[in-house]
Amino acid sequence: MADTPLTPHQAAGPVAVAVRLKDPEREAIARRNLAEAKIADAIDKALAAAPPLNNQQIHRLTALLRGGSR
Repeated sequence: MADTPLTPHQAAGPVAVAVRLKDPEREAIARRNLAEAKIADAIDKALAAAPPLNNQQIHRLTALLRGGSR
């Protein structure tokens, strides 16, 4: 994981490169990084617009991030 998170725009470039190079492993990593960037961006925007969450809400959202909704 990088020290500075990528924006979705920054994370999209490596996906395009991997597709052009026909490198499935590199593409999978790039797509995972793009998904992380999109999710982080959505969380940042939602939290900026929302009132503070209580502990129960934080635990519920943490469970979603850990795959609890699958």
